[in-house]
Amino acid sequence: LLEIILNAKPGGYQNLDTNSYHKQLIERVSNIPGVLSVALADISIPSPEGWRDNASPTSEDPNTGARLMANGITIWPGFFRTFGIRLIAGRSFEVADNAQHPRLVIVSRSFAARLFVNGDAIGRRIRFGFMPDFQNLEIVGVVDDARLFDLREGAPPVIYFSYLQDSQPTPWGGLYVRTKGNPEALAMTIGHEVESLGHEYALRSATVDQMMSRVLVNERVIALLSSFFAALALLLASIGLYGLMSYGVTRRTREIGVRVALGAQQRIVRWMILRETLALTLLGMAIGIPSGLAASRLIASMLFGLSPSDLSIITTACLLLLVVAFFAGYLPARRASSVDPILALRTE
Repeated sequence: LLEIILNAKPGGYQNLDTNSYHKQLIERVSNIPGVLSVALADISIPSPEGWRDNASPTSEDPNTGARLMANGITIWPGFFRTFGIRLIAGRSFEVADNAQHPRLVIVSRSFAARLFVNGDAIGRRIRFGFMPDFQNLEIVGVVDDARLFDLREGAPPVIYFSYLQDSQPTPWGGLYVRTKGNPEALAMTIGHEVESLGHEYALRSATVDQMMSRVLVNERVIALLSSFFAALALLLASIGLYGLMSYGVTRRTREIGVRVALGAQQRIVRWMILRETLALTLLGMAIGIPSGLAASRLIASMLFGLSPSDLSIITTACLLLLVVAFFAGYLPARRASSVDPILALRTE
Protein backbone atom coordinates (compact mmCIF):
# COMPACT_ATOMS: atom_id res chain seq x y z
CA LEU A 1 0.00 0.00 0.00
CA LEU A 2 1.55 3.27 -1.16
CA GLU A 3 0.74 6.81 -0.05
CA ILE A 4 1.53 9.85 -2.19
CA ILE A 5 0.99 13.24 -0.60
CA LEU A 6 -0.61 15.58 -3.15
CA ASN A 7 0.57 19.19 -3.28
CA ALA A 8 -0.59 21.91 -5.67
CA LYS A 9 1.75 23.63 -8.06
CA PRO A 10 1.55 27.45 -7.95
CA GLY A 11 -1.94 28.29 -9.26
CA GLY A 12 -2.62 24.62 -9.88
CA TYR A 13 -6.09 24.69 -8.32
CA GLN A 14 -7.36 27.97 -9.81
CA ASN A 15 -10.69 27.55 -11.65
CA LEU A 16 -10.46 23.78 -11.15
CA ASP A 17 -13.41 21.42 -10.72
CA THR A 18 -11.80 19.36 -7.97
CA ASN A 19 -14.15 16.38 -8.20
CA SER A 20 -13.71 16.06 -11.97
CA TYR A 21 -9.96 16.39 -11.58
CA HIS A 22 -9.82 13.70 -8.89
CA LYS A 23 -11.90 11.36 -11.06
CA GLN A 24 -9.42 11.86 -13.88
CA LEU A 25 -6.47 11.38 -11.54
CA ILE A 26 -7.79 8.14 -10.09
CA GLU A 27 -8.67 6.80 -13.54
CA ARG A 28 -5.16 7.54 -14.83
CA VAL A 29 -3.47 5.90 -11.84
CA SER A 30 -5.84 2.90 -11.91
CA ASN A 31 -4.80 2.16 -15.51
CA ILE A 32 -1.14 1.74 -14.54
CA PRO A 33 -0.15 -1.97 -14.78
CA GLY A 34 0.20 -3.52 -11.33
CA VAL A 35 -2.29 -1.18 -9.60
CA LEU A 36 -5.19 -2.98 -7.90
CA SER A 37 -7.15 -0.08 -6.40
CA VAL A 38 -6.83 3.66 -5.75
CA ALA A 39 -8.44 5.98 -3.21
CA LEU A 40 -8.18 9.46 -1.72
CA ALA A 41 -8.44 10.73 1.85
CA ASP A 42 -8.33 14.27 3.21
CA ILE A 43 -5.64 13.39 5.78
CA SER A 44 -2.34 11.58 5.78
CA ILE A 45 -2.75 8.14 7.36
CA PRO A 46 -1.83 7.42 10.07
CA SER A 47 -2.40 10.89 11.46
CA PRO A 48 -3.02 12.11 15.03
CA GLU A 49 -4.85 15.07 13.55
CA GLY A 50 -8.32 15.11 12.10
CA TRP A 51 -11.82 16.42 12.32
CA ARG A 52 -13.23 15.56 15.74
CA ASP A 53 -16.64 16.50 17.11
CA ASN A 54 -19.76 15.25 18.88
CA ALA A 55 -22.17 12.96 17.02
CA SER A 56 -25.74 12.25 18.10
CA PRO A 57 -28.96 10.82 16.63
CA THR A 58 -31.14 13.49 14.98
CA SER A 59 -34.11 12.15 16.93
CA GLU A 60 -32.54 13.20 20.25
CA ASP A 61 -31.59 16.49 21.82
CA PRO A 62 -27.86 17.05 21.08
CA ASN A 63 -27.34 18.48 24.57
CA THR A 64 -29.20 15.92 26.69
CA GLY A 65 -29.55 12.80 24.49
CA ALA A 66 -27.04 10.13 23.54
CA ARG A 67 -23.91 11.53 21.95
CA LEU A 68 -20.46 10.34 21.10
CA MET A 69 -17.14 11.99 20.35
CA ALA A 70 -16.01 10.75 16.93
CA ASN A 71 -13.43 11.41 14.23
CA GLY A 72 -14.49 12.47 10.75
CA ILE A 73 -12.62 11.63 7.54
CA THR A 74 -13.53 12.34 3.92
CA ILE A 75 -12.73 9.53 1.48
CA TRP A 76 -13.12 8.53 -2.15
CA PRO A 77 -15.20 5.46 -3.15
CA GLY A 78 -12.87 2.46 -3.06
CA PHE A 79 -11.11 3.59 0.13
CA PHE A 80 -12.17 0.52 2.13
CA ARG A 81 -11.09 -1.89 -0.61
CA THR A 82 -7.74 -0.13 -0.89
CA PHE A 83 -7.09 -0.28 2.86
CA GLY A 84 -8.57 -3.75 3.32
CA ILE A 85 -11.24 -2.53 5.77
CA ARG A 86 -14.12 -5.02 5.84
CA LEU A 87 -17.67 -3.87 5.18
CA ILE A 88 -19.86 -5.36 7.93
CA ALA A 89 -23.32 -4.12 6.93
CA GLY A 90 -24.97 -1.91 4.33
CA ARG A 91 -23.00 -0.64 1.37
CA SER A 92 -19.95 1.43 0.53
CA PHE A 93 -19.88 4.78 -1.25
CA GLU A 94 -20.57 4.86 -4.97
CA VAL A 95 -19.63 7.31 -7.71
CA ALA A 96 -23.36 8.10 -8.08
CA ASP A 97 -23.41 9.51 -4.52
CA ASN A 98 -22.77 13.12 -5.52
CA ALA A 99 -23.54 16.58 -4.15
CA GLN A 100 -27.08 16.50 -5.60
CA HIS A 101 -28.10 13.71 -3.22
CA PRO A 102 -28.67 13.90 0.57
CA ARG A 103 -25.50 13.40 2.58
CA LEU A 104 -24.66 9.78 3.29
CA VAL A 105 -22.12 8.49 5.78
CA ILE A 106 -20.49 5.22 6.73
CA VAL A 107 -19.56 4.60 10.36
CA SER A 108 -17.14 2.30 12.13
CA ARG A 109 -18.32 -0.70 14.14
CA SER A 110 -17.44 0.92 17.50
CA PHE A 111 -19.42 4.02 16.51
CA ALA A 112 -22.54 1.97 15.65
CA ALA A 113 -22.26 -0.19 18.77
CA ARG A 114 -21.87 2.74 21.17
CA LEU A 115 -24.43 5.15 19.70
CA PHE A 116 -27.12 2.62 18.71
CA VAL A 117 -26.91 -0.03 21.42
CA ASN A 118 -30.51 -1.18 20.92
CA GLY A 119 -30.69 -1.51 17.15
CA ASP A 120 -29.16 -1.53 13.70
CA ALA A 121 -27.37 1.63 12.61
CA ILE A 122 -28.22 1.25 8.91
CA GLY A 123 -30.79 3.84 7.85
CA ARG A 124 -30.48 5.84 11.07
CA ARG A 125 -29.84 9.58 10.86
CA ILE A 126 -27.25 11.45 12.87
CA ARG A 127 -25.81 14.93 13.26
CA PHE A 128 -22.10 15.67 13.50
CA GLY A 129 -21.04 18.92 15.12
CA PHE A 130 -23.13 22.04 14.58
CA MET A 131 -22.54 22.96 10.93
CA PRO A 132 -25.83 23.09 8.97
CA ASP A 133 -24.64 20.63 6.30
CA PHE A 134 -24.05 17.90 8.88
CA GLN A 135 -27.33 17.87 10.79
CA ASN A 136 -29.13 15.15 8.81
CA LEU A 137 -26.67 12.43 7.81
CA GLU A 138 -28.00 9.01 6.81
CA ILE A 139 -25.91 5.96 7.72
CA VAL A 140 -25.69 3.57 4.74
CA GLY A 141 -22.85 1.30 5.89
CA VAL A 142 -20.89 -0.04 8.85
CA VAL A 143 -17.23 -1.06 8.52
CA ASP A 144 -14.66 -2.65 10.79
CA ASP A 145 -12.66 -0.49 13.18
CA ALA A 146 -9.28 0.65 11.86
CA ARG A 147 -6.34 2.54 13.41
CA LEU A 148 -6.29 5.42 10.94
CA PHE A 149 -5.31 8.04 13.49
CA ASP A 150 -3.17 7.36 16.56
CA LEU A 151 -1.55 3.92 16.24
CA ARG A 152 -0.79 3.84 19.95
CA GLU A 153 -4.45 4.03 20.98
CA GLY A 154 -7.42 1.82 20.21
CA ALA A 155 -9.42 2.54 17.07
CA PRO A 156 -11.74 5.52 17.81
CA PRO A 157 -15.34 5.84 16.56
CA VAL A 158 -15.15 7.16 12.98
CA ILE A 159 -17.59 8.74 10.53
CA TYR A 160 -16.65 8.47 6.85
CA PHE A 161 -17.85 11.12 4.40
CA SER A 162 -17.77 10.94 0.60
CA TYR A 163 -15.52 13.26 -1.39
CA LEU A 164 -18.10 13.34 -4.16
CA GLN A 165 -20.82 14.77 -1.88
CA ASP A 166 -18.66 17.67 -0.74
CA SER A 167 -19.45 20.86 -2.64
CA GLN A 168 -16.02 22.22 -1.69
CA PRO A 169 -13.79 19.16 -1.32
CA THR A 170 -10.35 19.49 0.19
CA PRO A 171 -7.90 19.93 -2.71
CA TRP A 172 -5.05 18.31 -0.78
CA GLY A 173 -4.66 15.02 1.00
CA GLY A 174 -3.24 11.58 0.37
CA LEU A 175 -3.49 9.36 -2.70
CA TYR A 176 -3.44 5.69 -1.66
CA VAL A 177 -2.56 2.93 -4.10
CA ARG A 178 -2.69 -0.83 -3.52
CA THR A 179 -0.45 -2.75 -5.89
CA LYS A 180 0.13 -6.38 -6.81
CA GLY A 181 3.82 -6.37 -6.02
CA ASN A 182 6.31 -4.03 -4.38
CA PRO A 183 4.65 -0.57 -4.21
CA GLU A 184 8.03 1.20 -4.18
CA ALA A 185 8.66 -0.05 -7.72
CA LEU A 186 5.56 1.84 -8.95
CA ALA A 187 6.07 5.01 -6.87
CA MET A 188 8.01 6.88 -9.57
CA THR A 189 5.54 5.88 -12.31
CA ILE A 190 2.57 7.02 -10.22
CA GLY A 191 4.37 10.26 -9.32
CA HIS A 192 4.99 11.02 -13.01
CA GLU A 193 1.33 10.31 -13.78
CA VAL A 194 0.26 12.80 -11.09
CA GLU A 195 2.66 15.46 -12.41
CA SER A 196 1.56 14.93 -16.01
CA LEU A 197 -1.88 16.37 -15.24
CA GLY A 198 -0.22 19.72 -14.55
CA HIS A 199 -1.93 20.60 -11.26
CA GLU A 200 0.11 18.82 -8.62
CA TYR A 201 3.44 17.24 -7.98
CA ALA A 202 4.21 14.37 -5.66
CA LEU A 203 6.22 15.92 -2.84
CA ARG A 204 6.59 12.71 -0.86
CA SER A 205 5.74 9.06 -1.32
CA ALA A 206 6.11 6.15 1.07
CA THR A 207 4.59 2.80 1.79
CA VAL A 208 2.21 2.63 4.72
CA ASP A 209 4.62 0.19 6.42
CA GLN A 210 7.39 2.81 6.18
CA MET A 211 5.12 5.49 7.64
CA MET A 212 4.13 3.22 10.51
CA SER A 213 7.79 2.45 11.16
CA ARG A 214 8.55 6.17 11.42
CA VAL A 215 5.63 6.78 13.74
CA LEU A 216 6.54 3.85 15.99
CA VAL A 217 10.32 4.28 15.91
CA ASN A 218 10.53 5.16 19.61
CA GLU A 219 8.44 2.16 20.61
CA ARG A 220 10.52 -0.17 18.44
CA VAL A 221 13.80 1.12 19.87
CA ILE A 222 12.46 0.63 23.41
CA ALA A 223 11.21 -2.85 22.49
CA LEU A 224 14.60 -3.75 20.99
CA LEU A 225 16.48 -2.53 24.05
CA SER A 226 14.03 -4.23 26.40
CA SER A 227 14.41 -7.51 24.50
CA PHE A 228 18.20 -7.23 24.65
CA PHE A 229 18.27 -6.59 28.39
CA ALA A 230 15.64 -9.29 29.00
CA ALA A 231 17.77 -11.83 27.11
CA LEU A 232 20.84 -10.67 29.04
CA ALA A 233 18.99 -11.03 32.35
CA LEU A 234 17.81 -14.51 31.34
CA LEU A 235 21.37 -15.50 30.43
CA LEU A 236 22.77 -14.19 33.72
CA ALA A 237 20.01 -15.94 35.66
CA SER A 238 20.73 -19.27 33.94
CA ILE A 239 24.48 -18.89 34.53
CA GLY A 240 23.87 -18.01 38.18
CA LEU A 241 21.49 -20.94 38.65
CA TYR A 242 23.96 -23.31 36.99
CA GLY A 243 26.79 -22.03 39.21
CA LEU A 244 24.69 -22.33 42.36
CA MET A 245 23.61 -25.89 41.60
CA SER A 246 27.14 -26.89 40.59
CA TYR A 247 28.47 -25.53 43.85
CA GLY A 248 25.72 -27.35 45.75
CA VAL A 249 26.58 -30.64 44.04
CA THR A 250 30.27 -30.16 44.87
CA ARG A 251 29.46 -29.51 48.53
CA ARG A 252 27.20 -32.58 48.67
CA THR A 253 29.51 -34.97 46.87
CA ARG A 254 29.97 -37.17 49.99
CA GLU A 255 26.22 -37.25 50.67
CA ILE A 256 25.47 -38.18 47.06
CA GLY A 257 28.16 -40.89 47.20
CA VAL A 258 26.52 -42.38 50.28
CA ARG A 259 23.12 -42.39 48.56
CA VAL A 260 24.58 -44.11 45.50
CA ALA A 261 26.47 -46.62 47.67
CA LEU A 262 23.23 -47.48 49.45
CA GLY A 263 21.56 -48.24 46.13
CA ALA A 264 20.05 -44.94 44.96
CA GLN A 265 19.45 -45.07 41.22
CA GLN A 266 20.89 -42.43 38.87
CA ARG A 267 17.46 -41.13 37.89
CA ILE A 268 16.57 -40.65 41.58
CA VAL A 269 19.73 -38.62 42.20
CA ARG A 270 19.22 -36.66 38.98
CA TRP A 271 15.62 -35.82 39.88
CA MET A 272 16.69 -34.75 43.39
CA ILE A 273 19.00 -32.06 41.95
CA LEU A 274 16.51 -31.01 39.26
CA ARG A 275 13.76 -30.75 41.87
CA GLU A 276 15.83 -28.34 43.91
CA THR A 277 16.57 -26.27 40.78
CA LEU A 278 12.89 -26.04 39.85
CA ALA A 279 11.95 -25.23 43.44
CA LEU A 280 14.31 -22.26 43.44
CA THR A 281 12.87 -21.13 40.11
CA LEU A 282 9.27 -21.41 41.31
CA LEU A 283 10.14 -19.47 44.44
CA GLY A 284 11.65 -16.71 42.30
CA MET A 285 8.55 -16.67 40.08
CA ALA A 286 6.29 -16.45 43.11
CA ILE A 287 8.16 -13.31 44.16
CA GLY A 288 8.69 -11.88 40.67
CA ILE A 289 5.17 -12.13 39.24
CA PRO A 290 3.42 -10.02 41.94
CA SER A 291 6.33 -7.55 41.85
CA GLY A 292 6.07 -7.28 38.07
CA LEU A 293 2.31 -6.76 38.17
CA ALA A 294 2.73 -4.08 40.82
CA ALA A 295 5.22 -2.23 38.61
CA SER A 296 3.22 -2.74 35.39
CA ARG A 297 1.73 0.76 35.53
CA LEU A 298 5.20 2.19 34.92
CA ILE A 299 5.47 0.50 31.52
CA ALA A 300 1.80 0.48 30.44
CA SER A 301 2.25 3.63 28.31
CA MET A 302 5.15 2.00 26.42
CA LEU A 303 3.17 -1.05 25.32
CA PHE A 304 1.45 -1.19 21.93
CA GLY A 305 -1.45 -3.58 21.48
CA LEU A 306 -0.60 -5.41 24.70
CA SER A 307 -1.74 -5.37 28.29
CA PRO A 308 0.92 -5.42 31.04
CA SER A 309 -1.16 -8.08 32.83
CA ASP A 310 -1.81 -10.23 29.74
CA LEU A 311 -2.18 -13.83 30.98
CA SER A 312 -0.75 -15.42 27.83
CA ILE A 313 2.42 -13.27 28.02
CA ILE A 314 2.94 -14.07 31.71
CA THR A 315 2.37 -17.79 31.08
CA THR A 316 4.84 -17.80 28.18
CA ALA A 317 7.47 -16.02 30.28
CA CYS A 318 7.03 -18.49 33.14
CA LEU A 319 7.33 -21.48 30.82
CA LEU A 320 10.47 -20.00 29.27
CA LEU A 321 11.99 -19.53 32.73
CA LEU A 322 11.18 -23.13 33.67
CA VAL A 323 12.79 -24.43 30.47
CA VAL A 324 15.92 -22.35 31.09
CA ALA A 325 16.02 -23.52 34.72
CA PHE A 326 15.70 -27.15 33.61
CA PHE A 327 18.70 -26.91 31.30
CA ALA A 328 20.67 -24.89 33.85
CA GLY A 329 20.15 -27.64 36.44
CA TYR A 330 20.47 -30.61 34.10
CA LEU A 331 24.29 -30.61 33.84
CA PRO A 332 24.87 -30.50 37.62
CA ALA A 333 22.17 -33.17 38.05
CA ARG A 334 23.79 -35.37 35.42
CA ARG A 335 27.21 -34.97 37.06
CA ALA A 336 25.74 -35.77 40.47
CA SER A 337 24.09 -38.96 39.21
CA SER A 338 27.38 -40.23 37.79
CA VAL A 339 29.41 -39.76 41.01
CA ASP A 340 31.67 -42.72 41.81
CA PRO A 341 30.65 -43.74 45.38
CA ILE A 342 34.22 -44.86 46.28
CA LEU A 343 35.71 -41.48 45.31
CA ALA A 344 32.79 -39.63 46.88
CA LEU A 345 33.25 -41.36 50.25
CA ARG A 346 36.92 -40.33 50.27
CA THR A 347 36.00 -36.69 49.67
CA GLU A 348 36.56 -34.39 52.63
